[in-house]
Amino acid sequence: MAGLGLALGLGLTLALGLGCTSKHPERSCAQEIWAQPLRPGAEVSVIGSWDGWLAPGRPMAAVGDEGWQRVRLADLPPGEHAYLLFEDGVGRPDPRAALSLFWEEQGDMEVSRLEVEDCSAPAIEVDEVVADDAGRLEVHARFLAAEGGPPLAADRLRASLDGAAVAAEADPAEGTIAVVAAGLAAGKHTLVLEAVDEAGGSASARASAWVRPVAASWEGGTIYQVMIDRYRGDGGVLLDPPVDPGARAGGTLDGVTSAIEDGTMERLGVSALWLSPVYLGPDEARLGRGDGHLYTSYHGYWVLEGRRVEPKLGGEAALRRLVTTAHARGLRVLLDIVPNHIYEDNPWAAELAAEDGFNRREPLCVCGNDDCPWGTYIQTCWFTDYLPDLRLKKAAVMAQVVADAVWWTETFDLDGVRIDAVPMMPRAATRRIAHGIRASTWPRDAFFLLGEVYTGPGAWGIDAIRYYLGPDGIDSVFDFPLMWMIRDVIAHRSAGFEDLIEMLDAIDAAVDGSGATLGRFIGNHDTSRFASEIAGDVGEDAWVDPPAQSDDPAVYERQGLALGLSLMLPGVAVVYYGDEVGLAGADDPDSRRVMPAEGALRPAQAALLAQSERLGRLRRCLPAFASPTRATLLASGELLAFRRGDPEDPAPLLVVINAGDEAAAPSLPLAAFGDALVDVVSGERFTPSGGDEPLATPPRTIRALIPEGSPCAADL
Repeated sequence: MAGLGLALGLGLTLALGLGCTSKHPERSCAQEIWAQPLRPGAEVSVIGSWDGWLAPGRPMAAVGDEGWQRVRLADLPPGEHAYLLFEDGVGRPDPRAALSLFWEEQGDMEVSRLEVEDCSAPAIEVDEVVADDAGRLEVHARFLAAEGGPPLAADRLRASLDGAAVAAEADPAEGTIAVVAAGLAAGKHTLVLEAVDEAGGSASARASAWVRPVAASWEGGTIYQVMIDRYRGDGGVLLDPPVDPGARAGGTLDGVTSAIEDGTMERLGVSALWLSPVYLGPDEARLGRGDGHLYTSYHGYWVLEGRRVEPKLGGEAALRRLVTTAHARGLRVLLDIVPNHIYEDNPWAAELAAEDGFNRREPLCVCGNDDCPWGTYIQTCWFTDYLPDLRLKKAAVMAQVVADAVWWTETFDLDGVRIDAVPMMPRAATRRIAHGIRASTWPRDAFFLLGEVYTGPGAWGIDAIRYYLGPDGIDSVFDFPLMWMIRDVIAHRSAGFEDLIEMLDAIDAAVDGSGATLGRFIGNHDTSRFASEIAGDVGEDAWVDPPAQSDDPAVYERQGLALGLSLMLPGVAVVYYGDEVGLAGADDPDSRRVMPAEGALRPAQAALLAQSERLGRLRRCLPAFASPTRATLLASGELLAFRRGDPEDPAPLLVVINAGDEAAAPSLPLAAFGDALVDVVSGERFTPSGGDEPLATPPRTIRALIPEGSPCAADL
């Protein structure tokens, strides 16, 4: 279903318009490749896998007076092809092609990818999907006949919405298809079109739309990260701590569903869930990376079977029920996928070993060992000796990984994926996964692809996260550089807010124009818990001496500042389960403790939860969060103030943070935010007098001020 815009993005022109003599729209799979020579006036040609890379290949012809050259390829068979631009005896990848392959015979040289569809069969292209808050859905599509083939048989057009048949109108001569439905309930709706031409050739297409979702876009939304095994059991039952940090605790998919049904996610303002991997994993426990401790596959990252849901989590039925329940309440669902490696007993492993499908050397290159440093071997090293690293530069391996990713999204009606270990794979892999998933359902932004690009502290990480973004890349990455800076400013108090704003400005400038929505967070399953960083007792061996849950109210107040900041910033906020109550924990696996009962919370934890819920609901309610706009008003030491919303926004937001241990009264232009303001956190009212004026802010406090007349003020 690749449209013209996508084809141009690949550096190709896919002619999907009307045939020259046909009275109805039909397909054409002729390809066009465009290029400009590196040396002015040089002749450029195209060499490719279709004829064994014979040089000089197919010559390009000059087009226009701006140096462009073009070649039309009309005779390539359907399937995947590789090519290079050839100039002055040297081949190079096409800079306008978004997708790549690897030429094994030339040392896995990266080459450009061209995919020719099978135009001997018809196709359906969706042009438009529109849904409104009143529950009206309108879908417009085109039936493209097979090349030289007959038109659509109108009486054989079928449309189903959420599994039930709906009426569809068609004009075979024009190839147009229209579906209109009204009275739809809030939530996600999926339309499937199935059409047949007059000769019996069939085509289908899939589109999805939302009616009144919790968040209309990912910008301004809130993702809640769940480690399924450590969250809740069936029916929402609370879990006992596992016998040791590497053992199963018994959490299930049904336990997560219970948190949707009982309003937990609604109270937190959550708009999407990120579920840990649900792959079937091995039963046996294995030694961890050099620590001598045994671990089970409770976390889901040991892939024993790539298309089966772990029965211990509830199996396929439980995953379907969770997704259906979430969608009915306007929540999107992301699933963690693991394309980098598999478990050694995976049935696919024998085939891969026989066909050079693993990145392998002797002795085995295990990431981080003295002879296998991360920086040198990050794309070929193994996490450990029982997790074979997939050789994604091999075409068949890449194709299977992409097919598996699409299978999960289609089979369980997901809204996107979190991609594990992105830097451990060629960038071509994440782009291919993104392309495959996006091509499966219309519109292009029906899915959200969030990548784990783990970086350490420092500005160097900005370039690392930017590398994977862009229109043809993934939609988002976790903002690790900012996360580490938040820890330095609020938990460790080793930097000031001016340093944080400098980092934030640099990040925003680096990703500007990429179309990305960064994930802002304070910690996840791979990092120590923020509360324990504040308390300063993370320690060295959580198996022997795990950090205690602090009794110091100041720890939870500081946690509230960090979590509140991440909720108030542009981007998509990511809340790791337990951070809303200041759960303690050292590094993995201690950062994955079971979710505590609300009744067992300390008073300071309960206050943190209440604050997190208020700010989460504010984020869900206030229109200003749908914009990436942020204006810094003050950033000095332990004081920060910034504005969300454009200057003309009728409901702007003023965020003020005092991370110090003494009260402060920063001078701020309160009147610019309204004639009467309310602090969503404390409930206090303020009547500005005009100009800059002091705002009394207690120690370790975050304020979120909005106009008192805002609908959000009443809703909160």
